[in-house]
Amino acid sequence: MNMIMKVVIGANHIGITGISTHNKAQAILQDLRDFIETRNRNISIGFEGSPGPFGDGICLKIRIYGKPLDELTIKTLKKFFELRGAIVLVEE
Repeated sequence: MNMIMKVVIGANHIGITGISTHNKAQAILQDLRDFIETRNRNISIGFEGSPGPFGDGICLKIRIYGKPLDELTIKTLKKFFELRGAIVLVEE
């Protein structure tokens, strides 16, 4: 069974569901942290779920502090996740 990653991007948060392994979650978080923190914002991360063949995947809830994400940053994040095969929803 192949999990499909789903992402919701808002101006002050990012929600990611369907991450199949801890290694994938760690890689995504490292890239996201590097990208967002270079824009003078801080993040906090919450984890839920269970990976593996019998779980529903890992769910990450990322809260972004500082200025809300601008349109260009949101579009860049959307492309970042689409290139990783995710279904992406951008909140208005």
